[in-house]
Amino acid sequence: MLYSTKYSVFTIGILLFLVACQSKKNESSETKKEVKVYYNGFSIPDSYQSGWEKFSHLFQKDTNYVNEEGVTLVSPEAYKHFKPASTLPNNSTMLIREDLEAHFFPLNLDTAKQYQYIHKYNCEYEPHAFRYADVAYPSPCEYGPNAKTKARAVLINKSQEEKTVRCRMFFQNTSYWFPTTADGNFTHQGHLQNYYGGTNLQTVTLAPGEEKEVYLEYIIGQDPKGTEKVAKRFYGPARPGAYEFMLWVSEEENDPLVQERVDYASINPFAYFQTKRLKGDVSVLNKVAHIASTHFKFVTLMETFDGDNIYTPGTLYILSDRDEKPLCDTCTGYFRDVIANEWEPDDYFKGHISKAPWIKAAYGNRKENVRIDENGIYLRCPGSTPEHKHKTWGEVKFGPSFMYGTVKVVAKFSQLRNKETHTPTGIVHNLWLYQFRHPSADPIPGHPYAYMVNDKGKQPYEIDIEIWSKIYDENWGGGSAINYSIVDYMRDADVLVKPGEKKTLDGVLHVDRLNNRQLNYPGEKLLRQDFFEQYHLYEMVWTPHNVSYRVDGKEVAKIDWRMAKIPDEYCFLWIGSPIYQDGTYYAQNGIPFLPDDRFTHIRYISIE
Repeated sequence: MLYSTKYSVFTIGILLFLVACQSKKNESSETKKEVKVYYNGFSIPDSYQSGWEKFSHLFQKDTNYVNEEGVTLVSPEAYKHFKPASTLPNNSTMLIREDLEAHFFPLNLDTAKQYQYIHKYNCEYEPHAFRYADVAYPSPCEYGPNAKTKARAVLINKSQEEKTVRCRMFFQNTSYWFPTTADGNFTHQGHLQNYYGGTNLQTVTLAPGEEKEVYLEYIIGQDPKGTEKVAKRFYGPARPGAYEFMLWVSEEENDPLVQERVDYASINPFAYFQTKRLKGDVSVLNKVAHIASTHFKFVTLMETFDGDNIYTPGTLYILSDRDEKPLCDTCTGYFRDVIANEWEPDDYFKGHISKAPWIKAAYGNRKENVRIDENGIYLRCPGSTPEHKHKTWGEVKFGPSFMYGTVKVVAKFSQLRNKETHTPTGIVHNLWLYQFRHPSADPIPGHPYAYMVNDKGKQPYEIDIEIWSKIYDENWGGGSAINYSIVDYMRDADVLVKPGEKKTLDGVLHVDRLNNRQLNYPGEKLLRQDFFEQYHLYEMVWTPHNVSYRVDGKEVAKIDWRMAKIPDEYCFLWIGSPIYQDGTYYAQNGIPFLPDDRFTHIRYISIE
């Protein structure tokens, strides 16, 4: 599985009814832009136009909360589900001392309200070919590639003496983190793994009674701590989630947080504050103005999609065509010359299918098997005719990459079993998070499992949900299997489940590494055939400590740091419904060609 596209963009909330949203937003316009159907305009069965409404609460976006600055205020409904923790003991936006006041506005906006960030993805930063806007407000696209967000601090000298103070603003993602609250563990230094950073230093001199406004510029980019390897050549967006902001105002020249350069690899400002306070240093309380993480959240993409701009830099959808490795590990391009829906196991093993000649046919993903319109994304496995036999499919990737977050997908996946005989169709479903770039997936020299590599000699991470027809040790009856996994290539040699092992952990967690390079958490129950007649909500909640898998709101699996090395590299979302190996390496070539089209319909995707 290679990621080979020339564009990369980022989103923190993707609504796959983008056209519909944009049309709603433009309802006041005299004319609406006509929605175009992209690609072949293949016919969609009526059953794919309804059924997803039970998840309609996920689609709600109240545009009334967009203010004049283009920032979306968090709606009351959204705010019910948005209560992240704050690390500091109070939520004060002001620092008030007898001799000094500091009023703090991280976005240079009213901090009495809650905001969500809005982004546009049409910037290009040289020398890199990746197109994105750094996570910042306002959008850097609007003000040139070097524009930055401005935080504002209003400083008032209340004393009778001249004052010189040093100011710096710090930010921290509080959605996926090692806590820096008072009950956090500051001995193992996990908080240094958090996503945090700060602005340049500002030194301000105030005459007695003087009031000054100070602006602190910042961009929350991919690497705010400045610790990434330059060789990665990727400067991307911030992690999605909620952010807290802290203004640090100090008159002490030896204060480590107001030096010209702060070594963020060795000091987390929020943990530093808590450590000092818990040790009885009350002076730190007189240096801080703080905005809690309940105020700001990066979530929403406001980008138009008119059905005709898939290849435009800045759009979300990356469609590939025959440039990935064959997903059937044993497929040679030759298949049994049979077109059939209903067939029996005996037909396959010793009947007319087994006796049919082999023919060469097209195999692989094709762009023409993807359609995107106002109703979402359709992935097709097209049927064959006697004149045109093929085993092709559609898949879609998202240029945006991210590290940690919650992925939600509402989809109805195509049927994996035929109606009468319940024999496999040959289709499998993949919902993957895949490591963005291979340079950072090199094996570690001297590592005991450095020999575990893919066909490119790399060890790319994956977080997977895979669904296939289960055909091992059965007569191709029953249901389909679902598996949750992390492909980590044993990057942590000390995990409890070693290559080739199958274990039960905590008395209930049945996991294995039967294919060595990945930790598998098989679904406990086979999926009934009618599972694929309905829309379902699939979720992957990726944190530094574990990955939780949920179906229709219920947690069905969790893989934690004991079982696998939790991916800590940027990944992109990749969804496909390929004609795959279908759970076995020996059977796929012989499964008959499909006589009719099969569809997967993706109605909604969000990454937060």
